[in-house]
Order: sequence, then C-alpha cells, then structure tokens
Amino acid sequence: MQSGLHIKLSSRLSFNERRQAIIESVKDVFANTGFDGTTSRELAKAAGISEALLYKYFPTKLSLYNAMLGASLETPGWLVSNHLEALKPSTATLIKMVDSLVSHVLESRSVYLHDGVLGRLAVRSLLDDGAFVRALLKPFTNNWVAVFEKSLKGAAAAGDLREYPGNPDLCAWFVYHVAFGLALHFFPNTAAIDYKVPKHTLIQEAVCFALRGIGLKEELIKRHYESRSTCGIEK
Repeated sequence: MQSGLHIKLSSRLSFNERRQAIIESVKDVFANTGFDGTTSRELAKAAGISEALLYKYFPTKLSLYNAMLGASLETPGWLVSNHLEALKPSTATLIKMVDSLVSHVLESRSVYLHDGVLGRLAVRSLLDDGAFVRALLKPFTNNWVAVFEKSLKGAAAAGDLREYPGNPDLCAWFVYHVAFGLALHFFPNTAAIDYKVPKHTLIQEAVCFALRGIGLKEELIKRHYESRSTCGIEK
C-alpha cells in the first residue's frame, strides 16, 4: 500500500508523523475484520513495515487499536458548537438542521464515513461495548441536540407544530436514526434495499418524513422545504 511504502522509505518523518501514518493505514483493516479478527502481521503488512517496527510505535495491538479509534473521533464541521450556536432557534433552523443531518450522512459518505470505514467501525462498536459510538456521538449529543430542542420550542412558539412533543430530546434521536438507518443499507457496494428512486429523492423523502414525525405542519414543510431545490435548504 502506498501509505505503508511511504513509511518504509521516508527518513524525514518524525516519530509522531510515523505513528499517524501507521494509524491511517490500518483503519480499513480494523474496520473490515474487527479487533479480534485482525493479526499483528496483517496490520504490519497494511502499514508496509515489519511487525518489529510496528511494535516500536505501538507496543500492543490494543494500543494501536485505541489510537486508531481516537484518531477517528474528529468532530465534523457541521457539528462544531460555535457553528450551531450561531443559528437562531426557529422553524427555519429546525428544517435546516434536519435537512443537513440527513443530507450529510447520506450524501457525504466518502467525507463523513471515510469511504465506509468510520461507519463499519461504528457498527462493530454497536455489536461490542458501544464505547466508540458513544464517543462518536458526544458532539451530536452536546451540540446538535441542544440547538434542535431550542428550535423545536421556537417552532412551537410560532404555532408551526401540530402539537409539542412530550419528549423533544427523543425527536432529535429519531431524526438521527432515520439518517443512520438509511446509511447502514448503503454500506454494501450495492445498496441492501432498492429504493427505486434517485439518492436526492430518497433524501428529500426522508427529510419530509422526519419533519412530519417531529410535528411540523404540512403547509410549513411544503412552503419552507419542498418548494426549494431537490437539495433542500441551503446548508
């Protein structure tokens, strides 16, 4: 692999740069076979180095695995707190947040899921102790959900909801589940479900479904979302 070859041949990389290069080169291996299903030999091969050199940078397979998980937890820009806090709680913001979440997860797989690696790591975590997913979702819990709830209250105050939900925090998570549940079925090269519509149409339908589910009035959805382009509200 090119990344491993770069490690082997370059004498200019610092210790930390070499560690980072190794971490990047083994992500796909761990994502494909999991911690228990991966050998040190396979990891060294992916990095293009010997097992002895691998252990120089990571004394155990577990230390490399934990470093790889930690490096995968970078917060996406759209979940950064100062970006979200700049949004005025309102019906428009509520629609924008739902559209951005669903669109980002389903449209930007190569960016957000790193060509499926992050998603596969998340699925493996859910089948294990869930610790990685909890850490992965911390920015969503701390930032997105809080602003979502404020916007839901803003929409209710404006009379734009059919009724105010009894558990607004659950509404935020249900929107997330719509997006992530759809994304799971796109992990295979051929989607597990043939939705028989183009991706942009699927995203539109999912966003409208989520907006109806959180209680937004139909006329508001048509006016503020469906009347716009097929990409939804400008992100």
